[in-house]
Amino acid sequence: MTDFCITAVRYNKAKEHIEFVVVREEKPENVGRPRTVSRAFVADLIRLEKATFQTRFQDAEGLWDRGARVHVLEEVFLTTDKNSTKRDNLGALPEF
Repeated sequence: MTDFCITAVRYNKAKEHIEFVVVREEKPENVGRPRTVSRAFVADLIRLEKATFQTRFQDAEGLWDRGARVHVLEEVFLTTDKNSTKRDNLGALPEF
């Protein structure tokens, strides 16, 4: 089980990269309350191995489905795909 999940993203004005994410604490039966934090803070926590993250998606009934594990690429980009693409890639998470 991961420590936190990312449930939404906010891109910069040019839509080039993620600036902020909504994170929630992972709980065995559900997820915690939402908190908005910077992408850089999440990247630092992952890079320093202080916390683990995965994506989560809310289904039509309001239940949270587990997504993919989040990794850091080149110490700054958040991605669910450990390829060499130098950009943020958290799939189709909703924007806020």
